[in-house]
Parts: sequence; C-alpha cells; structure tokens
Amino acid sequence: MVPASLFSWGGLATPAGFVLIVGGGFLVGFGARYADGCTSGHAISGLANLQLSSLAAVVGFFVGGLIVTHVLLPLIL
Repeated sequence: MVPASLFSWGGLATPAGFVLIVGGGFLVGFGARYADGCTSGHAISGLANLQLSSLAAVVGFFVGGLIVTHVLLPLIL
C-alpha cells in the first residue's frame, strides 16, 4: 500500500524527496523550539500535568499535520 517511489532510497535522491526531508526537518526543529518542547514532551508530560499550553501545542501539531498531509503534500508531489 506504500508507493515505492516515495519510500525508497531512490526517492530520497529526487528533488521532491530532498525538499521533503530538509523542509520536514526544519519544520520539526522550528516547531519544537517555538513551542518550548518537542511533540512527545508536550503530548506525554504536558498533558499528564494538565497544562493548557501543552494542550494548545498538541492540537496545533495535529492540525498542522493534517493541513500538510491533505493540502501541501499533494501540491508538492
């Protein structure tokens, strides 16, 4: 069910694969710094402590992921 053109070593050598890897890495790093922690830290520790800022961050992570998956990714590929 997974397209080999996207999830293979050959797919990484394409310009689209390079943009996805570098862009995704940048966005993960930027988001972790901007939200004062990584996604796992907010989702596990922050929500366990009932912190409102962690709830907002986790909701933002999910919404951002859905937007990228359904809007941006089809435009890039």
